[in-house]
Amino acid sequence: MNNRRILPFIILGVIALFVLAGLSSSIFYKLGPSERAVIFYPFGRGLDKENIIEPGTHFKAPWNDVINYEVAEIAADENMDITVKNGLPIHVDVTVRYFPMPDKIGFIHEKFTKDYATRLVIPEVRSVARQVMAQFTAEEIYSTKRGEVEIAIKAETEKILNANYVNATAVLIRSIKLPDQIRVAMENKLQQEQEALAYQYRLDKE
Repeated sequence: MNNRRILPFIILGVIALFVLAGLSSSIFYKLGPSERAVIFYPFGRGLDKENIIEPGTHFKAPWNDVINYEVAEIAADENMDITVKNGLPIHVDVTVRYFPMPDKIGFIHEKFTKDYATRLVIPEVRSVARQVMAQFTAEEIYSTKRGEVEIAIKAETEKILNANYVNATAVLIRSIKLPDQIRVAMENKLQQEQEALAYQYRLDKE
């Protein structure tokens, strides 16, 4: 008689376990060390931008959405054709390193979604690079003022990205491809300068 009374509870317990197992993926979630998250409440306050979920295992209501962000530094490579100060076209490969401000990912998501790299970071880097490089000649960018150009691009990019809760840690010019006639002219000029220095050295030695 006692077994008959207990049996329904056992069956209910087994059913409850199966239901819990089925819902576990929508109730429990885990964030890694370099991840942060915000919650979207479809039946309540919407996107909670203020409360940032830290790394670890957490639980939520099945109908709420977890929006997680990678907050470790990210590198993106871009290549572009730019017209410089003397009207010549050059091809430039640029790398930008950046990461979202961890405590502001809700604001980033509200404005740009998780696609903020292609909606914000890359377009701004391309725009700033064009504006800055247009102030220099091809020769300056290629040789004498390359570091100055990188610093100027990073400074201007940083202002815009910081205003949108993204940190730019570096903007680097990986390579510059000049038109053939400019490259040959620069090589000839450098060769002439080296020959002049060598000639002067011989005169001084004599």
